Amino acid sequence: ATLQENPKVRVKIIGHTDSDGSDAANLLLSQKRAADVKLALLNFYGIDASRMETIGKGESETLNKNINAEEKAQNIRVEFIKL
Repeated sequence: ATLQENPKVRVKIIGHTDSDGSDAANLLLSQKRAADVKLALLNFYGIDASRMETIGKGESETLNKNINAEEKAQNIRVEFIKL
């Protein structure tokens, strides 16, 4: 709704993963996660693709230590940064 109501706002969509799997696989997964969110915003909400950038961070910026399922679930996320 915020992006629809503010057509000049641009965002960076950042995908993250937990620590399961290899660094390379997690980086690709996080990139795909961010790209999928961008695609959903474009297709379902009509947000212009030029207003969105994507990047994947893999497991490089975790919120916690990834030591149990609950912590891992918190690290599997997408963030939005206003540009």
